[in-house]
Amino acid sequence: MKNIKRFLLLLALGIAYGFMYVMPYMKSSFYDQMIAAMGCTNAQLGSLMTYYALACTISYLPGGWIGDKFNPKPVLLISIFGQAALSFIFMFTYKSYTMAVIIWLLMGLTGGFAFWPAIMKGIRMTGSDEEQGRIYGLFEALNGFASLLLSFIMIGIMALVSGSDLVTGFRNALLCCGGLSLLSGILLAILMPKDAAFGASEEQKEEKQSFSIKDYFSAFKIPGVWLMSVLVWCYVTVAAVASYLTPYSTSVLGMSAALAASIGTIRTYGCRLVGGPLGGYLADKTFKSVSKEQILGQLACVVTLGLFLVLPSGVNGVLLAVLLLMVGIAMFMCKGTYFSIQAEMGISTKISATAVAIATFIGYLPDMFVHTMFGNWIDKFGNEGYTRIISYGVGTAVLGTIIAIIALRQSKKVAARTKAVEA
Repeated sequence: MKNIKRFLLLLALGIAYGFMYVMPYMKSSFYDQMIAAMGCTNAQLGSLMTYYALACTISYLPGGWIGDKFNPKPVLLISIFGQAALSFIFMFTYKSYTMAVIIWLLMGLTGGFAFWPAIMKGIRMTGSDEEQGRIYGLFEALNGFASLLLSFIMIGIMALVSGSDLVTGFRNALLCCGGLSLLSGILLAILMPKDAAFGASEEQKEEKQSFSIKDYFSAFKIPGVWLMSVLVWCYVTVAAVASYLTPYSTSVLGMSAALAASIGTIRTYGCRLVGGPLGGYLADKTFKSVSKEQILGQLACVVTLGLFLVLPSGVNGVLLAVLLLMVGIAMFMCKGTYFSIQAEMGISTKISATAVAIATFIGYLPDMFVHTMFGNWIDKFGNEGYTRIISYGVGTAVLGTIIAIIALRQSKKVAARTKAVEA
């Protein structure tokens, strides 16, 4: 019964999380459609992510304190219902770029602030330290399923309703996005118990109640928090690069816009169903180390992105689709476990939400500039801009590999200290 409750909680959290980020990251799957419907430039569309990241960044650190200090359930519900409201508003105002900027700023508060650290801490507390890789990996798969489902429903509605009228299809897709976000909040309200600490010891539960401002600042002194931050930075950058593989596939490699959008949706959301659990299994069962799994995941990003630098125009469609999906699996092997590295880095459950907030604050800084930078590269250099973008992604994945190796060394130091204390 306990495992069933834990699965249902992870399911509710996964659906809520998955629906929360479909809209702000819509350009990963609907890049061409958004440009056509909104009438904006590549740089303007990229700038929306800059505004979104700015709002998120400002809110993460105070949100981490709230996530450790208060019960996460009401915080999560306020965020989810607020996100649903923004979806409905954008449905009527998407032709105004100014309103789009305001909405993306507000989505930075609903999807950032306390929602992000609270949901990450909730996930951690559903399993013991030895289960962290699998817990986060399963969560990644569940939120990937939710995101994939919502995106394909939106694609289907666009195709069914729009006909030759893209505007009508786009508006109905946004209506669906808001409605299903609303539904996810109701589901979480029903399935999430007041105390979700299934995997926490009694001592950890008591620690949660005694969280102080001193504990908050102590998280900044832990080396593992900063290593986790850079791993998040590398994933966020690689994910941003991957979002441009969709227009790259149409503009340079000759794939149709509809097929590229579908593959992009599968890569962005569906690959979580494979990459997340695979990374978690490798971390817990094969390597028994999240750091070792991160090394493998980062190297996989280097190789899969690097292949796009040598692909010729007109490459076989099946091969191109496979390579696009391989990028998704590689990057979600990294994303599925970077927060589960906390136990290995000596980060206690007591300050988990704060640690996540710090790592997110640092790690998501690339969203403040890379999308605008990438959009400017495309506007300025044309197709050559994509080569620059992909090269940037390969370099970032190399950095991620180096940081994962350093994290492995740090994990050995933490294990040695723990063993000495226990002795």
